[in-house]
Amino acid sequence: GGERTRLVMAYYDELQATGAEFRLPLLEVSFPALKQRPSAQLTFLVELASRLIEIDGHVNLYEYCYYRVLMSSLGQAIDPAGRRNPRRAPKKALRGAAASLLAMLSPAGHAEPRQRDAAYAAGAAVLGEWATGARPDTDLTVSALDRSLDLLLALDGAGRRRLLRAVSAVAGHDSHLNVAEAEMIRAVCATLDCPLPPILVRSIPA
Repeated sequence: GGERTRLVMAYYDELQATGAEFRLPLLEVSFPALKQRPSAQLTFLVELASRLIEIDGHVNLYEYCYYRVLMSSLGQAIDPAGRRNPRRAPKKALRGAAASLLAMLSPAGHAEPRQRDAAYAAGAAVLGEWATGARPDTDLTVSALDRSLDLLLALDGAGRRRLLRAVSAVAGHDSHLNVAEAEMIRAVCATLDCPLPPILVRSIPA
């Protein structure tokens, strides 16, 4: 209705005055209240978000991370019986997915090729022998990121924690965390149901 539309526009105007680093944290703040809504309303919300993301025919990294966090957090509330279960995946596929994730994260915060390579190497060192011989996907796109995260759901708890340490090593290699890196880390944590790493928690503005 009209009143709801006016409220949404007012909130939109207020949010434009905040920094980009607040986008996903504010989304996460809303989840406890959203999860109390009927599943039909949540389904409508997710469908609307999807339409907004696809309206220009291109999905950028922020839009992908937003949608991944949204679905990972609300999926069970929408359809409790349909929550994705971790599927089995060959070790080679898991290693490749982990390497691809690090390779996609490294350019998000490192402009120079030498810096990107060093950041990637720092993350690979955390993965250790488990990832020996792993080759990242050459198609470092949002679609490739989506495939990698879906595969990495097959990791056990120890594997997920190690991967998160590797991701933190890549993002923290230059001792600076930018918005794109933070949003990717949030998407990874939401997907794998892991708590935010200290590197990100310390970077959330007060």
